Amino acid sequence: MAEAIVLSVIENIASIIAGTVLTKLTSLKSPLSEVHGRLEHLMSIFEVMSGSLKDIDEMKDYNHTVAAWAKQVRGVAYEVEDIVDEYSYLIRERHREDFKGHFYNLIHVFRDGRTWYRTANHLQNIETKLDYLMNMRNQFGINTSQGMTIGNNLSNHNEQISCFAESSHFKLENEIIGIEENRNVIENWLADDETSQYVIAVWGMAGVGKTTLATNVYNRQKKACRFSSFAWISVTQTYNIHGLLRNIIIDLYEGKMEAIPQSLNTMDYRHLVQILQGFLHQKKYLIVLDDIWSIEVWTYLKNAFLDCKLGSRIIITTRLYDVAINAASKSHVIELNPLPEDEAQRLFCLTVFGEGAIKYPQDLEELTQKFLHKCDGLSLAIVCIGRLLSVKDKDMILWQRIYDGLNIGSADLRDVYNIFRISFNDLPGYLKSCLLYCSMFPEGYKMPRKKLIRLWVAEGFVQKQGSKSLEEVAEEYLNELTYRCLLQILHITYKVTVSRYSIHDLLRDFLLTKSREDSFCEVYPNYHGGELSGDIRRLAISNSMSDLRLKTSHHLRSILVFDPKASFSNLMLKNSFSSFRLLKVLDMSFAPIENLPNEIYQLYNLHYLGLHGTKIKKISKSLGRLQNLQTLDVWKTNLDNLPSTVAKLKRLRHILAGKYSVLSGITITYHFVTAPRKICDLADLQTIKYLAANAEIVKQIGNLTQLRSLQIGHVTQSQSEVLLVALSKMERLKKLGVIAISQSVIVNWEALPSLPPYLQWLRLRVIFANGKLPQWFSGLVQLQHVKLLCSCLSEDPLPVLGLLPNLLLLGLKDDAYVGQRLCFQECWFPKLTRLQLIQLNDLNCIEIRRDSMPKLSTLYLKGCAELKIVQGMENLPSLRELVLDEMPNELINSLHNTPDKNKIKVVKNWILRDGIWDYEVINN
Repeated sequence: MAEAIVLSVIENIASIIAGTVLTKLTSLKSPLSEVHGRLEHLMSIFEVMSGSLKDIDEMKDYNHTVAAWAKQVRGVAYEVEDIVDEYSYLIRERHREDFKGHFYNLIHVFRDGRTWYRTANHLQNIETKLDYLMNMRNQFGINTSQGMTIGNNLSNHNEQISCFAESSHFKLENEIIGIEENRNVIENWLADDETSQYVIAVWGMAGVGKTTLATNVYNRQKKACRFSSFAWISVTQTYNIHGLLRNIIIDLYEGKMEAIPQSLNTMDYRHLVQILQGFLHQKKYLIVLDDIWSIEVWTYLKNAFLDCKLGSRIIITTRLYDVAINAASKSHVIELNPLPEDEAQRLFCLTVFGEGAIKYPQDLEELTQKFLHKCDGLSLAIVCIGRLLSVKDKDMILWQRIYDGLNIGSADLRDVYNIFRISFNDLPGYLKSCLLYCSMFPEGYKMPRKKLIRLWVAEGFVQKQGSKSLEEVAEEYLNELTYRCLLQILHITYKVTVSRYSIHDLLRDFLLTKSREDSFCEVYPNYHGGELSGDIRRLAISNSMSDLRLKTSHHLRSILVFDPKASFSNLMLKNSFSSFRLLKVLDMSFAPIENLPNEIYQLYNLHYLGLHGTKIKKISKSLGRLQNLQTLDVWKTNLDNLPSTVAKLKRLRHILAGKYSVLSGITITYHFVTAPRKICDLADLQTIKYLAANAEIVKQIGNLTQLRSLQIGHVTQSQSEVLLVALSKMERLKKLGVIAISQSVIVNWEALPSLPPYLQWLRLRVIFANGKLPQWFSGLVQLQHVKLLCSCLSEDPLPVLGLLPNLLLLGLKDDAYVGQRLCFQECWFPKLTRLQLIQLNDLNCIEIRRDSMPKLSTLYLKGCAELKIVQGMENLPSLRELVLDEMPNELINSLHNTPDKNKIKVVKNWILRDGIWDYEVINN
C-alpha cells in the first residue's frame, strides 16, 4: 500500500512543478524557488524508492522489520503530501490572473518568504529522513526482490481482462454450484397451497452463499410469474427503518412502473407503513430482505407486510440463528452449510479453468487440494481465490507462492480475510487505492459507476496511459476489479449498460481494517466505536453526525456524506471547512443544505464538489477561485444559472446540472441550466449535462472537442443549423441528447455529414426534416440506446434502426413515428432487449416476423390509442415482460384470444385499467 501512496505523491509533485502559475513565480530567485528545487529532488528519491515499495506490496509474507520500514516510508510520504498540498493551496490562494495580479503575485512571493523558508527547511528534514530510511534498508538487509514473481504476469492478461470483465457477471449462473437442493426446497415452499403469508429464513456463516441462493431463487421467480410484485432490499448492520421502508416502496413501485409517491423522503414511520400496505393490498408478492442483523429490525418491518391470504412470501437472509427462528417458523428455516468436497472441487475447476472443466492438471493436484482445504467449502472464498488463479500461469511454483500467502489461522472469519488479503496484495498499487476507496461507501450501497470513476480521478488514483482519457483508464480499472470478483456488477432491468457496482460485506470489512492501518480512510460511525484518528486522510459519514467532531482531523483530503438527514448548520460547516482547507473531495449529495458557506470557496485544492440532490439555489461567483476543480455536480438541485466565473475553471472536466421530472417511468419535463458563453473555452470538458442553449453557446460549443457526453436543451430553429456544425467537430462524443425548445423545431439532419462514430447513447426531441432518418444513421454501429421523441417520421425508421448491430434499447415516443404500421422483419434488431412504443397516435398495427428481436425481454406499449393488433408475439422467444399502459381493450382481448396463444411462452403482463395495475399471465 505504501507504493500507491508514494506514486500519488510523485504525481502530485509533478503536477505542481508543471503548473504555469508556479513556473512564473519560481523563475525569480526567492525562497519559493528553493522549495521548488527540493520538491524535484524528493520526487527523484521517491521514484527510486517506489520500485522497492512495489516489491514489498507484492511479497507473499514479509516480516515485522520490512513492515515497520514500509510504514515509516508511508509516514514520510504523507508528510510530503501535506507539504505539497499546502504549497499548492498557498500558491492558488495568492494567485491572480489579471494584469494587476502579476504584481500582486510577486509581492506575496516575497511577503510569504518566512513561510517558504519554513517549508524549505521541512523538506530538507524530510530528505534526511529518506536518506536514513534508504540506509536502514541496507543496514537491516531488507530484501524486496523475493515478491517480484507474483505480480509480473499481470500485464500479459490486460487484454483478456478487458474482454471478460463485462461478461463475468453473466457467468455467475454457471458458477452457482451446490444450491440445487436448497433452491428446490425454497421453490416448493413458494409454490405450495398455503395462502397465508409466511417467512422463509436462510442463515449461515458469512460468505457461505446465502445471498447467492436468495438471488437465484428471486430471479427465477421473476421469470416464473408466480408473484405479481417483487422487492429486494439489502438491510445491513447500520440500518435505518425509515430508509428501509422507503427502499421497499420504491422497489415495488418501480417494478410496476408506477409513479413513486410524493414527499416519500419526509414521511414518518406510520405513513410509510400505510403507503406500503396500500400498495400490497390484494397483491401476491415476494420480498427478499438480505442480511438482517437484529431481531429489532424485523420487528419493525414485519408489521408493514400485509397478509391478503394470496400466498405471499418473504425471504430473509441472516448470519444470526436467533434472527432466523424469530422471523420464521423452524419448519421454514434453512441452514446453509459450506459446499461438500466434490461440489467445491467443481466450483474451483470451473472458476480457475473455465466452463466444462471438471478436473485439474495432475501436477497441480496437491496444490488444488490445499487451496480447497483452506477454503473449506466457502463458495465466496473458492470463487475469490479461483479468479486470482485464473489470470495466473498454471505453474506449480507460482501457485505454491500464492498458497503460502494464505496464512494459516483459526476457522473463523480470519480465514476469509486471508483470502481477501492475498487477492488485495496481488493488485497493483493504483488498484489498491481504488478498491480501498470503495470501502467508504455504506454497507450494501449501490455505487454509481460514473461517480466512482470521477472520484478516483479527483483523488489522483488514475494514471495517464497514452492518448486515453483518465476516465477511460478508470473504466479499465473497474473492469479489472470486476473480473477479479472484488466488485460485483449490479444490473438494473431498464438500463442497457452497467450503471452500479457493489462490494461484498466481508471484503468491505477487510478493506476498512486495512484502510485504518494505513490511515487511508475512516467511516463514521465505525463498528469498533473508537474515536476518529487525527491522521486519517478520508472520511465517510454514513449516519447521524451530531456527535462527530470534525476539527480533530486536520489531514483530511476527502469527505463523503451518505446520510441525507445529516444535520448541517451554517456554523458547523464554517467551522469544519475552515479547518480542512486542503480538501480535494467534498461530496454532500442529498444533504439538506440550501446555501454554501464562503469557506467552501476557499478550498483551493478542491477537485470534486458534489451537491447532487441538495436544495442549493445559487452558487456564488467565488466558485471561480476553485482553480483545481474537475467535477461540479449540481444535478437535481434548484439551481437555474451557473455563475459566470465557472468559465475560469480551466481544469473542469464534468458539469452535471439541471434535472427532469418523471411520471410512470416516462420523462415528462426537463429543466436546463444556463451557463456563460466562455464555458466553451474549457478545453478539458468531457461532460455537460442539461445545458440550456443560446445563440452564443451553440456557436462556440464546437470548440469542446474533448466532450464525451452532451445533453443540451431549449434549442431553437435558428440555432439547430449552427448546432449541427458544432456536433460534426465532436469526434469523441459517446452520449448526445438534443431537446428542442418546442415541438415545432425542425432539424435538417441531412445537412450533417454524420454524428460521431463512437456514439453509444442518443436521445433527440426534434422534428426530422423530410420525415425520415438521415442516410448516415445506419453507420452509427456503436449505438446501444436510441430514443426519438416528437420526430414526426412519416417514413418507417425500422429498416435503418433494425440493422444497427449493437442496439439494446429503442424508444419511439410522442409521435416519433406518424405512420400506421410497423413491421419487424427477419434478422432485424439482433441484440435489442427493450422496446418502448409510447403515444404513437397513428399506429394501428405491429407485425413481428420470425427471427426478429430474438433477445427482446421487455415490450412496453403506452398510449397508442389506435393500436389494435400485435401479430407474431410467439416469435419473441426471450420476451419476459409485456407492459400495456393505457392501451385499447381490443388489443388486450386480441392477445388473450389469439389462436397461437399456446405458442407464446409465459410472459409477465402488466395492464393499466382505471389507474390500477393488474397482473396477468399472457398464456395458460
